[in-house]
Parts: sequence; C-alpha cells; structure tokens
Amino acid sequence: MRRNYEEFQSLRREAERCLEADDLNSAAAYVEAAVTLARKRHCGFYRSEPLEQILTEIARRTLAARIEATRPQRTKIDRVLHVATVLNEVGGLTRMMRRWITADEGRHHSLALLRHPGAPPLSVRQAVEARGGHIHVIGATRGGPVEWARTLRKLSLDFDLVVLHVSNEDPTPGIAFADERNRPPVVLVNHADHAFWVGLSVCDLIASSRVSGERLVVERRGIPAERHVILPIQIDPPMRKHGRAEARQRLGLPTGGPLLVSVARGVKYRTLGGFSFADMHVEALLAYPDARLLVVGPGEPADWQEAIAATGGRIIGLPETPDPSLVFEAADVYLDSYPFVSITSMLEAGGLGAPCVTLFPYPLDANVMSTDMPGLAPTIGFATSIVDYNRILSDWLADPEALHRRGDDTAVNVKRLHTAPNWLESLEALYAKALAVPSVTPLRENRTPADEEFYDGYPDILLNEVFGEFDNVEAILKRSLRLMSLPERLRVWRHLARTRSFAGPRDAARNLLPEWLPRRISRLRM
Repeated sequence: MRRNYEEFQSLRREAERCLEADDLNSAAAYVEAAVTLARKRHCGFYRSEPLEQILTEIARRTLAARIEATRPQRTKIDRVLHVATVLNEVGGLTRMMRRWITADEGRHHSLALLRHPGAPPLSVRQAVEARGGHIHVIGATRGGPVEWARTLRKLSLDFDLVVLHVSNEDPTPGIAFADERNRPPVVLVNHADHAFWVGLSVCDLIASSRVSGERLVVERRGIPAERHVILPIQIDPPMRKHGRAEARQRLGLPTGGPLLVSVARGVKYRTLGGFSFADMHVEALLAYPDARLLVVGPGEPADWQEAIAATGGRIIGLPETPDPSLVFEAADVYLDSYPFVSITSMLEAGGLGAPCVTLFPYPLDANVMSTDMPGLAPTIGFATSIVDYNRILSDWLADPEALHRRGDDTAVNVKRLHTAPNWLESLEALYAKALAVPSVTPLRENRTPADEEFYDGYPDILLNEVFGEFDNVEAILKRSLRLMSLPERLRVWRHLARTRSFAGPRDAARNLLPEWLPRRISRLRM
C-alpha cells in the first residue's frame, strides 16, 4: 500500500502542477487518475483533502464568479435529478437507479449522463419517461470536466434534489456542486462503500445501504453521522414466473437433485491463493452426487477445470447476463460470490425463496467486505471459515424440508425491508433529511488540507488481495488522457507511446482525440 501511495502522490502532484498553470481540465484529469489508482490499488486511506481541494479550487475559478438568480429555499422535493457517469447493463447500480425512479411514483425524475457511451439501457429510459423526465447526455458536449460541471450545475438548478450514482473517480460533480448557493441538496449513493472515492466535500448527505458502509463513512471518510442515512438496496417485488423444475428445464438442466446457484459479475470470483470458487464446492458436490452448482458471471475459467472434472461436470459456469431471473427461480440454495460479495443478487435470489450462504473468513473490522444487509441476517448461513461453509451446506442439503422453510423465511424478510411499501418509508426519510441538513460549504473553507492518513489495519490490508487490479501508472493515465487539454495530452501521449502503452496504431490515434468527440458523433448518428 505504501508503494501505491507514492504513485498516488505523484499523480496528485501532477494535478497540482496543472492547477498552478491554470490548465484546469488537465488538473481534473490527473485527479481522476489519482482516484483510479487508489480505487484499483488501495493506498491505505479513504479520504484525500488535497484532491478535494483541487476540485474546489477549479470550481472557485470557473463557477463561483458566475451570477445566478437567487432561488427560494427548497421546502419539498418534487423534482429529482439523478446523475451517473456510465450505466452498465450488468450490475446492481443501474438496477438500483431504475427501481428508485419506478417506485417513486409521485415525483418527476430526470437523468444526467456524464460519460456514457451510446444510448442508456432501455429499462432506465422507460423508467425516466414514465416519470415525465428527460435524459441529458452531458458528456457528448464539447469540453471536459470543467465545461460539463457548468452544464450539470445549470441543469441542477431546476430540480429539488440531486442524487449522485457516479463512478468513484468522476471529478465533475466535485466541481459542479462546490458552490452551495442556489443549488439543490446533493445526495451521494455510497455504492462503492469498500473503496476510495472522491466527492466528499460536496455531499450534503451520503446514503449507504448498510451499517458497515456507514461506519467507514464516519470513521474513515470523516463525515459526521448527521450527514449519513441508510437506504437499503431495493429489489423488484419478487414474482415467480416459473417453478423451480420449469426454470431448470428452460436452462437445460436436469430437474432432479439440489441446485446451488451463484450470480455476479465475473470479477467477483477472483481466485485467491490458488483456491478458486469452484474448488470451494468440490467437497459438498462429492458428498451429494445429485447436486449441481450453476455460476453465472465468470464463465468457466481455466483454473476451474480441475474442480469441474473432479465433480463430473456438475460445476457449470456461464458468462454475465443482464437478466438472471430464471437462474434465481431455479435455485434451491443461493451462494454468495467470493471473495467479492454480490449483495443485490443475493437479495433477488432470497426474495424468491432461496436460502442464502456467504463466506466471510476475516476479522469483524473488515465487515464492509461481508454481506451484512438488513433482511438477510435472520436466516443467512454466515460461515467464518471454509470448514464452517461446508458444514452449513452439508446440514442444509441433508434436510430439504428445513431448507425450504428457511427459504420461505428469507423471502419474507427480504420483501419486508427491500420492497415497497417499507422501502419507500426509507426513501421518504432520506428526502426529509436531505432538506433538513445544512449544505456543505467547501468554497468558504480556506484551511490548508491535511495529508492523507495512512492505515495498515483491516479492511485496508485485504483490499488489494480481494479487489485490487494492478494496472501500472501508464495504464491508469491512459484512461484519463483524453480529458486533458491538447498540449498536456500530447505530452502524456508521447510518454505513453515511448512506454508502448497503446495497443497498436489505431489505439494510439484514438487516444489523440478528446473524449467528448466520439460520443458527440455517436449522438449525431442516433
């Protein structure tokens, strides 16, 4: 982590250099690169005041001097603006936004997309249109984070609340909302509660889905508890279209024997220490020769083949899918992904009556890496070792009637907290708190920012092992290159060319273009 921190500091210094030269888009691009590094290669901290101050200073120079008509203080929330960097077809964040908009029937909801390529997912478009809203593709306009921040801020003034569903590293909201005058309250959805992210200085309220996320917000991100709220993950009201046997038939699976199911993005099934997710289940599958394991997300990696062979092909891996509902309907037992949990999938499976098992072999201080959602705790099989995990599976599979009762209890608990009407009560509490909490005022704070506080305890020491993606600095710079001003882009581009960071001439040529241009061309063709 200390080596990661040194490289983080080098990117931070580049951002400060560009800020001093008044090259503001390049400064924002280096902030993004620094956050990307800290997200992918944890540096031992969850807060960076110097990075936050760079974005605040950009706002001071570009937004604070602009005169806006004074608006009356907002006393109710009728119009909500959701803001996202990108929306992936697969993943809980997109589904959460769509469900929020769909469930909140009495309000107008619109969406601002900062850097989404192409058209947003159809389900999101339909949800926004049903609430009388519009989708604003900000990142397809000329410019970079500074210009997009101006556009986002201007758009936000017509709304009563801004909800940020943005990527960890996106610098645009930190610029757009640094000046609290006239703007609506800003709520950040803490969807990456285990990771480093930027934007603390402009969040009036932070919404986490669980208590472990709240703990890190208060203890490690330095946000007062009064600026925090719990908003449980919402799922669609569980409705079976098929019985278990019919769902299996549609999946091409035998209808006999217990079916164990796990669903997540492929990256969540990383192999640790030569022990894969498939290896975890060989013992249970050998003990129950009619049982099968279906894993949707990773496909069948090379290091799963030995386990697949040992179980006679009863471990089946499939690629990611945007709609895994049929898989949930087929499940007798739902298995959490490991080592990276997948909470939304577990809730969706549990809501359909699948009892759930998770493995968490770490100290309690690392509980942000566990599945600790309200609604699951009363019935979940919570294993603290692989021995405990296999014991739970063996006990459950040995008593099908008790297993089904546990599944029924799980469905009741999940529906109670994670679907309407109770979920809407949590949402209304969020809205009320957003109106009541005083706005943050980063532009008024002139103190020297404190350096990051390095920590080598839990959960930090596990994050790189479990979640780390070990891109080098050149690969990380390449991600933000096209946000930079042309002179800085050319300078960095030459360095990346010398270090052979481009995947051939076509990739090198593409990275000379500003990021907004391909999105603009794509929009014109639509």
